[in-house]
Amino acid sequence: MADDEVVALYDEAGEVAGSAPRSVMRARNLRHAASSIVVRDPLGRVYVHRRTTTKDVYPGLLDLAAGGVVLAGEDPSRGAVREVEEELGVSGVRLEPLGVADYADDHTRYRAFRFVVTWDGPIRWQPEEVSWGEWVTVEELVRRFDDQPGSIVPDSVAVWSPIVRAWNADRVPLPQGWDTVATLVERRWVDRTARRPEVETALLAEAVLLPAIGDGLPVEVPRPVVLDREPLRVRHVLVEGEAVDPGHLTSEDGDVFAAFLSALHATPLPLAADAGCPSAADDHVQRAARAEGFRHVVLPLLPPDLRATGEALLDRVSTVGAQALCHGDLVPAHVLARDGRLSGVIDWGAARVTDPAVDLAWALNATSAAFVEAVASEVDHDTRARARDWYALAPWFAVHHGAAPPGIGLSGEPSTAVERAVGAVLSRLLWWRDA
Repeated sequence: MADDEVVALYDEAGEVAGSAPRSVMRARNLRHAASSIVVRDPLGRVYVHRRTTTKDVYPGLLDLAAGGVVLAGEDPSRGAVREVEEELGVSGVRLEPLGVADYADDHTRYRAFRFVVTWDGPIRWQPEEVSWGEWVTVEELVRRFDDQPGSIVPDSVAVWSPIVRAWNADRVPLPQGWDTVATLVERRWVDRTARRPEVETALLAEAVLLPAIGDGLPVEVPRPVVLDREPLRVRHVLVEGEAVDPGHLTSEDGDVFAAFLSALHATPLPLAADAGCPSAADDHVQRAARAEGFRHVVLPLLPPDLRATGEALLDRVSTVGAQALCHGDLVPAHVLARDGRLSGVIDWGAARVTDPAVDLAWALNATSAAFVEAVASEVDHDTRARARDWYALAPWFAVHHGAAPPGIGLSGEPSTAVERAVGAVLSRLLWWRDA
């Protein structure tokens, strides 16, 4: 803005109390009003920019807020729209008001009208105002508040610190799996980190695969983005819904599920390979290794009269036939419903090229009759039989994870958890044998 532009002056009560040329306001440090707009991207990161060295206040420092003085006769909200478009090229989206805050030091005194806006378009700097910028996480912003206070304009820190710190504190742990730690952030996003270094490969694969296939699926899926590299952290918008109740799934739900599997299993395998998902060759190796592990750890825990049945099951699932890109872990906790209808699929860490019957194991063997009938309408007899095989095998994984020579405690006795898992193996194996 030019120095001769007329700005609104405000009294200590926050009311308009006259006007003055901008140059006079600056020279006398008169109390005025200013808009202050934080720009966030769809994953909650904040745009931080460097002020040009020609700015009349705090030149060359970093700023987390766009904005500027409110002109005489101007509504602060209209001024905010004007400023964020001029400085960063953000336009055509709603600015959410977040109240006011007062600030004063030897350089400036003003009432800040705070706004936040979510923006997924390009950032275009106003050359007179901005010399550089980047997206940073809220955690990184708080770290800079605490560790590098002199690098950020003090008024924006004072005006925004309570809100930014509240955003940063709004984190709730979610039910945890074997492979990842998940956290709900600001009730809007899910952060996931790997429990073990090798799991990072699967997280990176999800970040490539799901944005590529999501639009072609009839249900909502996460669209992860890498936020941090060391340690790796991915974030996606929360897929809303509740875990389905298998016994209450309807035929309409079955139609949606069948359409989901049809689209997923038709994914071109080169796309899966480009994402870094385990391949058909990997599947062949993994099946052999898994069968060997189960023979070593699980079979000895079975009653002698069931070991031959267990061997027969392992032979069935070790045989490689049809292969497709699969979710790999479709269980009730990973299939979501909203407003009474199946709507989403989450937790894609096991996605890989394997037998498509893997994705039918739970759906065809542990859900309502109406759902099974709808899903099975396009499933051939052989695929349905393989789905029974995989469903029968599912409890073996818990025994293998919990037993290693393993599920044996310091006393030399099997742990209670392993005993329960072995009981599930026996029950499922008898069901499979007698089917």
